[in-house]
Amino acid sequence: MVDETQTSQTEADRKLNETDGHMVAGVKIDDIRFMGRVRASQLFQIAPDPRDSENRKRVDASKELQMLIEVREEVQRLFAGAKARNVPSYANYIVAVSKHNQNGLTPPIVLYSQEPLKAEVNDRGMGFIQIPWEQRLVAIDGETQLAARYEAANIDPETAKDFVPVYICHGRDRDWARQCFHDLNVLGIQPNAALTIAMDARDPLTQVTREIETAVPFFKGRVNKVRRQLGKNDHEIVTITALRGACITFAEGIGGVKYGTRPVPVGEERIPIVRECATAWLREVTSAIGPAMEDSQSLAAAPTVLAAIGAVGHELLNLADEHDRTARTQILIERLKSVDWRRGKHWEGIAGKHTPKGNFSVGGSKETAYAVYSALNDPNSLGFATIRHQTSQSDTAEVAQDTAEGSQAQA
Repeated sequence: MVDETQTSQTEADRKLNETDGHMVAGVKIDDIRFMGRVRASQLFQIAPDPRDSENRKRVDASKELQMLIEVREEVQRLFAGAKARNVPSYANYIVAVSKHNQNGLTPPIVLYSQEPLKAEVNDRGMGFIQIPWEQRLVAIDGETQLAARYEAANIDPETAKDFVPVYICHGRDRDWARQCFHDLNVLGIQPNAALTIAMDARDPLTQVTREIETAVPFFKGRVNKVRRQLGKNDHEIVTITALRGACITFAEGIGGVKYGTRPVPVGEERIPIVRECATAWLREVTSAIGPAMEDSQSLAAAPTVLAAIGAVGHELLNLADEHDRTARTQILIERLKSVDWRRGKHWEGIAGKHTPKGNFSVGGSKETAYAVYSALNDPNSLGFATIRHQTSQSDTAEVAQDTAEGSQAQA
Protein backbone atom coordinates (compact mmCIF):
# COMPACT_ATOMS: atom_id res chain seq x y z
CA MET A 1 0.00 0.00 0.00
CA VAL A 2 1.35 3.40 -0.96
CA ASP A 3 1.72 5.99 1.80
CA GLU A 4 -0.62 8.85 0.79
CA THR A 5 1.49 11.42 2.66
CA GLN A 6 4.61 10.30 0.81
CA THR A 7 2.75 10.34 -2.51
CA SER A 8 1.41 13.84 -1.82
CA GLN A 9 4.86 15.10 -0.88
CA THR A 10 6.40 13.55 -4.01
CA GLU A 11 3.80 15.25 -6.21
CA ALA A 12 4.42 18.57 -4.49
CA ASP A 13 8.16 18.18 -5.04
CA ARG A 14 7.64 17.67 -8.76
CA LYS A 15 5.12 20.38 -9.56
CA LEU A 16 6.46 23.91 -9.45
CA ASN A 17 4.91 26.72 -11.43
CA GLU A 18 7.55 29.26 -12.52
CA THR A 19 4.98 32.04 -12.23
CA ASP A 20 4.62 31.46 -8.48
CA GLY A 21 8.05 32.61 -7.36
CA HIS A 22 11.81 32.74 -7.71
CA MET A 23 13.35 29.49 -8.93
CA VAL A 24 16.73 28.64 -7.43
CA ALA A 25 18.73 25.81 -9.00
CA GLY A 26 20.79 23.45 -6.87
CA VAL A 27 20.77 20.29 -4.78
CA LYS A 28 18.25 19.24 -2.16
CA ILE A 29 20.15 18.00 0.89
CA ASP A 30 17.09 17.04 2.94
CA ASP A 31 13.59 18.29 3.66
CA ILE A 32 14.84 21.53 5.28
CA ARG A 33 18.11 22.26 3.46
CA PHE A 34 18.87 23.17 -0.14
CA MET A 35 22.25 24.23 -1.59
CA GLY A 36 21.82 26.51 -4.57
CA ARG A 37 23.21 29.36 -6.59
CA VAL A 38 21.68 32.66 -7.60
CA ARG A 39 22.93 35.72 -9.38
CA ALA A 40 23.52 38.62 -7.00
CA SER A 41 20.70 40.56 -8.66
CA GLN A 42 18.28 37.73 -7.80
CA LEU A 43 19.73 37.51 -4.30
CA PHE A 44 18.79 41.17 -3.79
CA GLN A 45 15.17 40.30 -4.59
CA ILE A 46 14.89 37.50 -2.04
CA ALA A 47 17.12 38.89 0.76
CA PRO A 48 16.96 42.62 1.54
CA ASP A 49 20.03 44.62 2.60
CA PRO A 50 20.34 43.85 6.34
CA ARG A 51 21.42 47.42 7.00
CA ASP A 52 17.94 48.60 6.01
CA SER A 53 16.35 46.69 8.89
CA GLU A 54 18.18 48.97 11.33
CA ASN A 55 17.34 52.17 9.48
CA ARG A 56 14.32 53.43 11.42
CA LYS A 57 13.02 55.67 8.63
CA ARG A 58 13.09 52.86 6.09
CA VAL A 59 11.50 50.40 8.51
CA ASP A 60 8.66 52.82 9.30
CA ALA A 61 8.02 53.29 5.58
CA SER A 62 8.10 49.59 4.64
CA LYS A 63 5.65 46.93 5.79
CA GLU A 64 8.00 44.31 4.29
CA LEU A 65 10.91 45.44 6.48
CA GLN A 66 8.66 45.58 9.54
CA MET A 67 7.76 41.92 9.04
CA LEU A 68 11.36 40.97 8.32
CA ILE A 69 12.74 42.74 11.37
CA GLU A 70 10.60 40.60 13.66
CA VAL A 71 12.42 37.51 12.43
CA ARG A 72 15.86 39.12 12.18
CA GLU A 73 15.83 40.42 15.76
CA GLU A 74 15.48 36.84 16.99
CA VAL A 75 18.09 35.18 14.80
CA GLN A 76 20.75 37.86 14.16
CA ARG A 77 22.89 40.43 15.97
CA LEU A 78 22.88 44.18 15.42
CA PHE A 79 24.49 45.33 12.21
CA ALA A 80 26.95 47.68 13.91
CA GLY A 81 30.52 48.01 15.14
CA ALA A 82 33.17 45.88 13.45
CA LYS A 83 30.51 44.11 11.41
CA ALA A 84 29.37 47.36 9.78
CA ARG A 85 32.93 48.66 9.38
CA ASN A 86 33.90 45.52 7.48
CA VAL A 87 31.36 46.11 4.68
CA PRO A 88 33.39 48.59 2.53
CA SER A 89 36.55 46.45 2.51
CA TYR A 90 34.49 43.29 1.86
CA ALA A 91 32.74 45.05 -1.02
CA ASN A 92 36.07 46.06 -2.56
CA TYR A 93 37.24 42.45 -2.19
CA ILE A 94 34.15 41.18 -4.02
CA VAL A 95 34.76 43.66 -6.85
CA ALA A 96 38.43 42.69 -7.14
CA VAL A 97 37.65 38.95 -7.20
CA SER A 98 34.84 39.51 -9.70
CA LYS A 99 37.21 41.32 -12.07
CA HIS A 100 39.86 38.61 -11.56
CA ASN A 101 42.25 41.26 -10.21
CA GLN A 102 43.04 39.00 -7.29
CA ASN A 103 42.47 35.44 -6.18
CA GLY A 104 39.75 34.68 -3.69
CA LEU A 105 36.28 33.35 -3.03
CA THR A 106 33.30 33.99 -0.79
CA PRO A 107 31.52 31.34 1.30
CA PRO A 108 27.82 30.44 0.90
CA ILE A 109 25.29 32.78 2.49
CA VAL A 110 22.94 30.86 4.79
CA LEU A 111 19.37 32.07 4.20
CA TYR A 112 16.44 31.22 6.46
CA SER A 113 12.70 30.91 5.91
CA GLN A 114 10.41 29.94 8.76
CA GLU A 115 7.83 28.84 6.19
CA PRO A 116 8.50 25.58 4.30
CA LEU A 117 9.45 25.99 0.66
CA LYS A 118 8.59 23.71 -2.24
CA ALA A 119 11.28 21.90 -4.20
CA GLU A 120 11.34 19.96 -7.45
CA VAL A 121 14.24 17.53 -7.78
CA ASN A 122 15.20 14.41 -9.69
CA ASP A 123 16.23 11.10 -8.15
CA ARG A 124 19.77 12.47 -7.64
CA GLY A 125 18.47 15.42 -5.63
CA MET A 126 19.21 18.02 -8.31
CA GLY A 127 16.55 20.52 -9.27
CA PHE A 128 14.91 23.68 -7.99
CA ILE A 129 13.54 25.26 -4.84
CA GLN A 130 10.93 27.99 -5.11
CA ILE A 131 10.69 31.18 -3.06
CA PRO A 132 7.30 32.90 -3.39
CA TRP A 133 7.46 36.41 -4.89
CA GLU A 134 6.22 38.05 -1.71
CA GLN A 135 8.54 36.16 0.64
CA ARG A 136 11.88 37.50 1.91
CA LEU A 137 14.63 35.46 3.56
CA VAL A 138 16.96 36.40 6.43
CA ALA A 139 20.68 35.62 6.43
CA ILE A 140 21.56 33.72 9.61
CA ASP A 141 25.18 33.47 8.43
CA GLY A 142 27.04 35.56 5.86
CA GLU A 143 25.07 38.72 6.59
CA THR A 144 28.15 40.94 6.24
CA GLN A 145 28.77 39.45 2.79
CA LEU A 146 25.14 40.10 1.87
CA ALA A 147 25.48 43.78 2.78
CA ALA A 148 28.84 43.92 1.00
CA ARG A 149 27.29 42.54 -2.19
CA TYR A 150 24.79 45.39 -2.18
CA GLU A 151 27.71 47.79 -1.74
CA ALA A 152 29.76 46.03 -4.44
CA ALA A 153 26.90 46.43 -6.92
CA ASN A 154 26.98 50.18 -6.24
CA ILE A 155 30.73 50.26 -6.91
CA ASP A 156 30.57 48.02 -9.98
CA PRO A 157 27.11 47.06 -11.30
CA GLU A 158 28.68 44.12 -13.16
CA THR A 159 29.03 42.26 -9.84
CA ALA A 160 25.23 41.94 -9.76
CA LYS A 161 25.62 39.35 -12.54
CA ASP A 162 27.93 37.14 -10.47
CA PHE A 163 26.67 33.81 -9.16
CA VAL A 164 26.49 33.55 -5.37
CA PRO A 165 26.28 30.24 -3.46
CA VAL A 166 23.35 30.13 -1.02
CA TYR A 167 22.42 27.58 1.61
CA ILE A 168 18.64 27.79 2.07
CA CYS A 169 17.18 26.47 5.33
CA HIS A 170 13.39 26.40 5.65
CA GLY A 171 10.45 24.98 7.51
CA ARG A 172 11.94 25.23 11.01
CA ASP A 173 10.99 27.58 13.84
CA ARG A 174 12.96 30.58 15.06
CA ASP A 175 14.41 28.72 18.02
CA TRP A 176 16.11 26.40 15.54
CA ALA A 177 17.42 29.35 13.50
CA ARG A 178 18.69 31.10 16.64
CA GLN A 179 20.56 27.98 17.72
CA CYS A 180 22.09 27.66 14.25
CA PHE A 181 23.26 31.28 14.44
CA HIS A 182 24.97 30.46 17.74
CA ASP A 183 26.58 27.28 16.44
CA LEU A 184 27.82 28.83 13.21
CA ASN A 185 29.39 31.79 15.01
CA VAL A 186 30.66 30.19 18.21
CA LEU A 187 31.66 26.59 17.54
CA GLY A 188 34.05 27.36 14.69
CA ILE A 189 37.69 27.84 15.71
CA GLN A 190 39.51 30.80 14.20
CA PRO A 191 43.11 30.17 13.07
CA ASN A 192 45.76 32.00 15.11
CA ALA A 193 47.53 35.08 13.78
CA ALA A 194 50.69 33.19 12.78
CA LEU A 195 48.80 30.69 10.62
CA THR A 196 46.66 33.44 9.09
CA ILE A 197 49.76 35.41 8.11
CA ALA A 198 51.52 32.31 6.80
CA MET A 199 48.57 31.56 4.50
CA ASP A 200 48.23 35.11 3.18
CA ALA A 201 49.62 35.54 -0.33
CA ARG A 202 48.25 39.04 -0.86
CA ASP A 203 49.74 41.33 1.83
CA PRO A 204 52.98 42.84 0.40
CA LEU A 205 54.87 42.91 3.72
CA THR A 206 53.98 39.29 4.36
CA GLN A 207 55.59 38.54 1.01
CA VAL A 208 58.67 40.53 2.03
CA THR A 209 58.79 38.53 5.27
CA ARG A 210 58.71 35.23 3.36
CA GLU A 211 61.50 36.38 1.06
CA ILE A 212 63.64 37.48 4.00
CA GLU A 213 63.24 34.05 5.57
CA THR A 214 64.75 32.58 2.42
CA ALA A 215 67.36 35.28 1.75
CA VAL A 216 68.78 35.65 5.27
CA PRO A 217 70.65 32.44 6.20
CA PHE A 218 70.01 32.90 9.93
CA PHE A 219 66.23 32.65 9.43
CA LYS A 220 66.12 29.93 6.77
CA GLY A 221 64.03 27.04 8.09
CA ARG A 222 63.87 28.67 11.54
CA VAL A 223 60.63 30.65 11.30
CA ASN A 224 57.60 29.07 12.96
CA LYS A 225 54.48 29.59 10.85
CA VAL A 226 51.84 27.92 12.98
CA ARG A 227 52.25 29.16 16.56
CA ARG A 228 51.33 32.50 18.07
CA GLN A 229 54.40 32.21 20.27
CA LEU A 230 57.23 29.70 20.50
CA GLY A 231 57.12 26.83 22.95
CA LYS A 232 60.13 25.65 24.90
CA ASN A 233 60.49 22.57 22.66
CA ASP A 234 60.31 24.47 19.35
CA HIS A 235 63.55 24.56 17.38
CA GLU A 236 62.69 27.76 15.49
CA ILE A 237 64.10 31.16 16.44
CA VAL A 238 61.08 33.40 15.73
CA THR A 239 57.45 33.20 14.69
CA ILE A 240 56.39 34.57 11.32
CA THR A 241 54.27 37.10 13.24
CA ALA A 242 57.34 38.50 15.01
CA LEU A 243 59.47 38.60 11.86
CA ARG A 244 56.68 40.33 9.97
CA GLY A 245 56.48 42.84 12.82
CA ALA A 246 60.15 43.72 12.25
CA CYS A 247 59.50 44.13 8.52
CA ILE A 248 56.54 46.43 9.21
CA THR A 249 58.50 48.73 11.51
CA PHE A 250 61.43 48.75 9.10
CA ALA A 251 59.04 49.96 6.39
CA GLU A 252 56.91 52.30 8.52
CA GLY A 253 59.05 53.22 11.51
CA ILE A 254 58.19 52.42 15.12
CA GLY A 255 54.66 53.71 14.52
CA GLY A 256 54.09 50.59 12.42
CA VAL A 257 53.39 48.57 15.58
CA LYS A 258 49.84 49.94 15.44
CA TYR A 259 49.06 47.58 12.55
CA GLY A 260 49.69 44.39 14.52
CA THR A 261 48.68 41.49 12.28
CA ARG A 262 46.49 43.64 10.03
CA PRO A 263 47.44 44.41 6.41
CA VAL A 264 49.68 47.46 5.98
CA PRO A 265 48.84 49.95 3.21
CA VAL A 266 52.28 50.07 1.58
CA GLY A 267 52.41 51.45 -1.95
CA GLU A 268 53.51 48.93 -4.57
CA GLU A 269 56.25 51.28 -5.73
CA ARG A 270 57.91 51.11 -2.29
CA ILE A 271 58.07 47.33 -2.03
CA PRO A 272 61.30 46.74 -4.02
CA ILE A 273 63.40 49.16 -1.94
CA VAL A 274 61.81 47.96 1.30
CA ARG A 275 62.59 44.35 0.36
CA GLU A 276 66.19 45.15 -0.59
CA CYS A 277 66.99 47.29 2.45
CA ALA A 278 65.12 45.14 4.99
CA THR A 279 66.94 42.04 3.77
CA ALA A 280 70.32 43.76 4.03
CA TRP A 281 69.50 45.19 7.47
CA LEU A 282 68.33 41.91 8.98
CA ARG A 283 71.30 40.10 7.49
CA GLU A 284 73.61 42.53 9.33
CA VAL A 285 71.55 42.30 12.51
CA THR A 286 71.65 38.52 12.63
CA SER A 287 75.37 38.48 11.87
CA ALA A 288 76.00 40.84 14.78
CA ILE A 289 73.61 39.54 17.47
CA GLY A 290 72.60 36.13 16.12
CA PRO A 291 73.92 34.24 19.17
CA ALA A 292 71.83 36.43 21.46
CA MET A 293 68.75 35.79 19.31
CA GLU A 294 69.32 32.05 19.67
CA ASP A 295 69.59 32.27 23.46
CA SER A 296 66.27 31.53 25.15
CA GLN A 297 67.35 33.65 28.13
CA SER A 298 67.86 36.65 25.85
CA LEU A 299 65.35 39.27 24.73
CA ALA A 300 66.91 39.80 21.31
CA ALA A 301 64.33 37.69 19.44
CA ALA A 302 61.28 38.73 21.48
CA PRO A 303 58.52 40.15 19.23
CA THR A 304 58.60 43.55 20.94
CA VAL A 305 62.37 43.80 20.60
CA LEU A 306 62.34 42.60 16.99
CA ALA A 307 59.80 45.31 16.17
CA ALA A 308 62.11 47.90 17.74
CA ILE A 309 65.14 46.50 15.88
CA GLY A 310 63.23 46.77 12.62
CA ALA A 311 62.42 50.41 13.43
CA VAL A 312 66.09 51.17 14.19
CA GLY A 313 66.86 50.37 10.55
CA HIS A 314 63.95 52.42 9.17
CA GLU A 315 66.11 55.51 8.55
CA LEU A 316 68.17 53.53 6.01
CA LEU A 317 65.27 53.80 3.56
CA ASN A 318 65.91 57.55 3.35
CA LEU A 319 69.52 57.10 2.20
CA ALA A 320 69.64 56.78 -1.56
CA ASP A 321 73.42 56.51 -1.75
CA GLU A 322 74.56 52.94 -1.13
CA HIS A 323 77.84 54.07 0.50
CA ASP A 324 75.95 56.29 2.95
CA ARG A 325 73.53 53.47 3.71
CA THR A 326 76.36 51.01 4.40
CA ALA A 327 78.16 53.47 6.67
CA ARG A 328 75.00 54.26 8.64
CA THR A 329 74.16 50.57 8.92
CA GLN A 330 77.49 49.90 10.66
CA ILE A 331 76.88 52.70 13.17
CA LEU A 332 73.42 51.33 14.01
CA ILE A 333 74.78 47.79 14.27
CA GLU A 334 77.42 48.95 16.77
CA ARG A 335 74.62 50.31 18.92
CA LEU A 336 72.93 46.93 18.92
CA LYS A 337 76.17 45.08 19.67
CA SER A 338 76.72 47.14 22.84
CA VAL A 339 73.40 46.01 24.37
CA ASP A 340 73.16 43.43 27.14
CA TRP A 341 70.34 41.30 25.72
CA ARG A 342 70.01 39.04 28.77
CA ARG A 343 66.74 39.20 30.68
CA GLY A 344 67.27 41.17 33.83
CA LYS A 345 66.54 44.26 35.89
CA HIS A 346 68.21 46.50 33.32
CA TRP A 347 65.24 45.81 31.02
CA GLU A 348 62.61 46.42 33.70
CA GLY A 349 60.26 49.24 32.79
CA ILE A 350 61.56 49.17 29.22
CA ALA A 351 60.69 45.80 27.69
CA GLY A 352 58.58 44.42 30.52
CA LYS A 353 58.67 43.61 34.20
CA HIS A 354 59.35 40.84 36.71
CA THR A 355 56.44 38.74 37.92
CA PRO A 356 55.92 37.95 41.63
CA LYS A 357 57.62 34.58 40.93
CA GLY A 358 60.71 36.36 39.66
CA ASN A 359 60.28 35.64 35.97
CA PHE A 360 60.72 38.43 33.46
CA SER A 361 57.55 39.05 31.47
CA VAL A 362 57.95 40.81 28.12
CA GLY A 363 55.27 43.37 27.29
CA GLY A 364 53.32 43.51 24.03
CA SER A 365 54.64 45.44 21.07
CA LYS A 366 52.03 48.19 21.27
CA GLU A 367 52.77 48.74 24.97
CA THR A 368 56.57 48.60 25.11
CA ALA A 369 58.01 48.83 21.59
CA TYR A 370 58.44 52.61 21.79
CA ALA A 371 60.42 52.35 25.03
CA VAL A 372 62.59 49.55 23.62
CA TYR A 373 63.18 51.52 20.43
CA SER A 374 64.27 54.59 22.42
CA ALA A 375 66.61 52.50 24.56
CA LEU A 376 68.18 50.90 21.49
CA ASN A 377 68.52 54.00 19.36
CA ASP A 378 68.48 57.24 21.34
CA PRO A 379 71.81 57.97 23.12
CA ASN A 380 70.10 60.74 25.09
CA SER A 381 67.54 58.46 26.70
CA LEU A 382 68.05 56.95 30.13
CA GLY A 383 67.15 53.52 28.77
CA PHE A 384 70.02 53.72 26.26
CA ALA A 385 72.52 53.79 29.14
CA THR A 386 70.61 51.31 31.31
CA ILE A 387 70.52 48.38 28.88
CA ARG A 388 74.24 48.90 28.24
CA HIS A 389 75.11 49.19 31.96
CA GLN A 390 76.39 52.72 31.48
CA THR A 391 75.59 54.27 34.83
CA SER A 392 76.81 57.82 34.26
CA GLN A 393 75.79 60.57 31.90
CA SER A 394 79.45 60.88 30.84
CA ASP A 395 79.41 57.27 29.66
CA THR A 396 76.35 57.99 27.58
CA ALA A 397 77.93 61.15 26.21
CA GLU A 398 81.03 59.19 25.25
CA VAL A 399 78.92 56.69 23.31
CA ALA A 400 77.14 59.53 21.53
CA GLN A 401 80.48 61.14 20.70
CA ASP A 402 81.89 57.84 19.46
CA THR A 403 78.83 57.40 17.29
CA ALA A 404 79.27 60.88 15.77
CA GLU A 405 82.97 60.30 15.19
CA GLY A 406 82.25 56.95 13.59
CA SER A 407 79.80 58.62 11.25
CA GLN A 408 82.40 61.18 10.21
CA ALA A 409 85.04 58.49 9.71
CA GLN A 410 82.74 56.44 7.50
CA ALA A 411 81.91 59.54 5.45
